[in-house]
Amino acid sequence: MIDLMKTVKTRLSTSKHSISILAAMLSGILLFLSFPPFEVAFLGWIALIPLIVTCAGATPRRAAFLGWLAGALFFTGTLYWLRHVSWLGFIALAFYCALYFIPFAIFISLRPCGWRNMKRFKNIGWILGASLVWVASEYLRSLLFTGFGWNLLGVSQYAQGSLIQIAQWGGVYLISAVMIFVNVASSATLLQYTSGLRSSGYRLHIELMSACFLVALTSCFGLRVLLAEEAPSKPIRIALIQPNIPEVGNWEIADPELIYKRLENLTDLAGRTLDLDLDLIIWPETALPDCVRYSPRSAELIQRTTAATGVPLLVGSMDLAWNTVGEPDFFNCSILFNPSGELLETYKKQHLVLFGEYIPFDEKIPAINALTPIGSSFTPGKEATQFNLPADPRAFSALICFEDVLPHLARRAAQAGATWLVNQTNDSWFDPDCGSKQHMANAIFRSVETRLPMVRCTNTGITCAIDSKGIISQTIGPRTEGFHTVEIHPITNQQLTFYTRFGDLFAQTCLGISIVLLAFLSKKHAQKEKLD
Repeated sequence: MIDLMKTVKTRLSTSKHSISILAAMLSGILLFLSFPPFEVAFLGWIALIPLIVTCAGATPRRAAFLGWLAGALFFTGTLYWLRHVSWLGFIALAFYCALYFIPFAIFISLRPCGWRNMKRFKNIGWILGASLVWVASEYLRSLLFTGFGWNLLGVSQYAQGSLIQIAQWGGVYLISAVMIFVNVASSATLLQYTSGLRSSGYRLHIELMSACFLVALTSCFGLRVLLAEEAPSKPIRIALIQPNIPEVGNWEIADPELIYKRLENLTDLAGRTLDLDLDLIIWPETALPDCVRYSPRSAELIQRTTAATGVPLLVGSMDLAWNTVGEPDFFNCSILFNPSGELLETYKKQHLVLFGEYIPFDEKIPAINALTPIGSSFTPGKEATQFNLPADPRAFSALICFEDVLPHLARRAAQAGATWLVNQTNDSWFDPDCGSKQHMANAIFRSVETRLPMVRCTNTGITCAIDSKGIISQTIGPRTEGFHTVEIHPITNQQLTFYTRFGDLFAQTCLGISIVLLAFLSKKHAQKEKLD
């Protein structure tokens, strides 16, 4: 009889563990489906319920594993496009990012009296605490080891105009917090029903009603912003060139003459077929396969193009400068030329991509320089550049490649006086998968946070315009050769947004509170374990 009971207990324990693993995996899959390429945005509001429910009855160690498992599945799905660069790097990054799901899962498991036995109003504080811990983890992921703030939970709502406007207060982190509040509140209600605490009848659920009220408040604010009329301003007309050069960063594969000819032909076509006066033409990141200031071929192309169109040209190109020891420093740049082909201003990319544009310790280990396309690391720029078009005082700033995923760089540009933004990027390494779509989704929040319109000029897609409310227009899809003309309306008389002025104050507050919460609960849990 005793042996039978032990066998039943073992099987029940094994079954419970299997179910918890399946629940964590389900959360990872639902999160994955809420982002491009599937974009079922609604799933982001309920995706974590299976993970929360299973972590509510788990030990902190078990919850940590389940949280990591859900995160690993989510990031493996959403970062799959990175395999084009490195399978090993893709897996390592996905598993690393999954670590940031662990604090949230542990917090859920540390509820002293369990999530099934909860007082109504006191539980609101716990739901809020879970939201703060999630935001703190996202903020750390965006900060540590140069930061990788790709696909934060709130980014899944990029196409929901009325729900993303609160980013002007707390960035995309605030949207993530609202979504976690809904996930945890729904889980708390579900746990109480399954435990029989609500079997006596259906009553008002303060947890779920609070979540509904929060979503309604968020939506009402967003609708108010969307419906507000803005003071008209003189438009800036821009031609965005998308040359669709495969792997344009790898110059050993791409044909330089193909690049030159395609850029020239598309630019000439844009200038000849339009009945409007252009204010600017933009080529994407590293559009030219050399250093434009030291290349006669590129200089000739610039002169011929600007002479033919009579329009300023913003070019993505490499540049170099000789340092104090007589060695070249390479930069990834945006360079503005006037209608006469004269260089006006240069922006040097500030945030370089690890192992893509620079290699740590490359000076001490020269052999690893071969891992970068040019055989050595780039040098980062130091500050945002304010570009001005001739006879137009409304300055703009450029963000190169993944810099539009970093909120602090857009903030820095807005604080310096930029009235609109340009993103020049080359996502050819990651196409034809969903990497370019996810990149655009992340970029949208820079416009909402700063209330600055943005134009994105890409090599292989997605080229588009984004207004100050994060609404996308006039896109060129991935793997398409062509050009688009867009009009943007810089808003010069508005005050800086709260987020532009104070940055990640909300996320930093969440981090501070979360550290205290987790430390206190961990200590309390350890004391309880000793007594048991």
